[in-house]
Amino acid sequence: MERWLDFVVVFGGLYAIYFFTLRRWDYTTEAKRRAQKDELKRQGLSNAYYFTGAWKLFIYIFCTGGIYAFYWLYKQWKSVAKGYLNTARQPLKGWPVWRALFGAVTFYQLAGIINRTCLYMHKRPSMAAWFSGTVWIICVAGSIILPGWYKLVCLAIFAAVAARLQYRLNALTGKEVPNLFQITDIIPAGVSLLAGGCLWAGYLWKTAFISF
Repeated sequence: MERWLDFVVVFGGLYAIYFFTLRRWDYTTEAKRRAQKDELKRQGLSNAYYFTGAWKLFIYIFCTGGIYAFYWLYKQWKSVAKGYLNTARQPLKGWPVWRALFGAVTFYQLAGIINRTCLYMHKRPSMAAWFSGTVWIICVAGSIILPGWYKLVCLAIFAAVAARLQYRLNALTGKEVPNLFQITDIIPAGVSLLAGGCLWAGYLWKTAFISF
């Protein structure tokens, strides 16, 4: 019995050493790391982004009924277009305004560029681009089709996906990006809030009219 107890203690100690050291060891060779970086550069990165507080972004998008997301996408695409890099040296096609207007689709590419940049800089990426982009489209459709409070649930998820991506992006700065409300973003947020309020008012009026 004592031998079994000794065996358990020794085995547990070895596993603890493995768990806290060897399990986290990077076995990737330098050549493989270089190849991974070359592949990331081939697919496209950016050295310029729009940085803002993640919680602030969530509040703006949610409180404006999702309208503020267009402004956020415009700012991101405007910055990314200036700093976009790939091995083929091909610039991004399409104006930031159009990319923002069709953000439900271009979000796939934006998330991909941000995730690749995070990996290149040895930072943790956000959710897979295909997943977060699909969630965005589903939430947009849900906020239009689904009734009542389900719209708010879709809107909350829609805002959370953007905020999470911004949170991972902010980690590239190596410091915390404050969530302070500034004039430069309060003005577009106010315009977005007005537009979102008009849309919600129209929806409520239409619902009441149909019920009547």
